[in-house]
Formats: sequence, C-alpha cells, structure tokens
Amino acid sequence: YYNKVDLDITNKEWAKNLSFTECNLWFFPYCNNKHYIMICVNIKAERFEVLDSLRHKDFEKTYKPMAERVVHYAINYMKTQFADKTVRRERFTWFKLEKVTQPDQISCGMYVIRWMRHWEGKYNSALTKDWKRIDLINEERECLMLDIILDEENLERERIMKEATKYCNMKNKKKELKGRK
Repeated sequence: YYNKVDLDITNKEWAKNLSFTECNLWFFPYCNNKHYIMICVNIKAERFEVLDSLRHKDFEKTYKPMAERVVHYAINYMKTQFADKTVRRERFTWFKLEKVTQPDQISCGMYVIRWMRHWEGKYNSALTKDWKRIDLINEERECLMLDIILDEENLERERIMKEATKYCNMKNKKKELKGRK
C-alpha cells in the first residue's frame, strides 16, 4: 500500500505557497491494516518520532518502511525549503513513544488527532490524561463529530441538521405513542 502513496510534495501546485521553514513539527498520520500511527518530523530536535498507541512490536517490519518513505520525502522537501542550511538524513535519529497503550482496538485515530493537538516533541500529560477510560475517548469522539458537522464550512451542514431534526421528531413521536399505551 505505502508504495502507491505519493508523498513527494516538492512539485505539487498546492504546496508551493506552504512555508514549512517556521514549523518545528511536521505530522504525518499513517494507517496500516486499519491501525493509525503518527510519524512526526521534529525539525528542532532533528529526529523522527513514531507515536503508536498500541506500541506494536513489529514496527521494523510493518511501519518502518512507510516511515522511511516519509522521512525520505521530508528530507528532500527540507532541502528545497532550507537552501541556506545543510539538511542531512544522518543527523536525524528515531524516537518511539513508549508510554501510551490504548484501552481498546478502535481508538487509534482519536489518539493521532489528540497527538496532533498536544504533541510538543516530548511526552506530556495532556496526551494521555484519563485516556485509559473508554467513556472519555468516546466523549472526545462525539465532540469531534459535532465540530465537523456544525462547522460553518461544512457544505452538508444544513442537510444533516434537517435530517437530524426529522429523526429526533420521529423518535419523540414513538416515545409519545409508547407512553399512551
């Protein structure tokens, strides 16, 4: 799968106006076999950080080939952006986050989203605070879903709101009918 992913953004029209020179962290979420991990290029610390909420032992075989590909394109892009600096692959080291284990088999994507919000290149309590509890992960999932649905930029917002209202009205009518019996 990862051989088909086009990560080379150096010649992409949409990337020409991006300025990565002021960013310290570049995030690359990656999914393999329905499991998401985060590959972070930490410019300041000169390392590649792999954040995996299940801490897979088969990282070298399963995830490292894609991570290496991300690294290859990140280095090439840095060379185009940081023309005044020497960017060498040898300078960068690998780092794997070891403190996180998700409590189920389906919340890896939520961990990746949380890491994108809170990762600062080192472990901090905001990353996992109370995230051993499924109810809190589900609450975060619901909030994210509502943020997406209710966002003014969502072109489907009005249609979804109408459908939700229709559904709630239907549910209320069913409750009323049950109450009368």
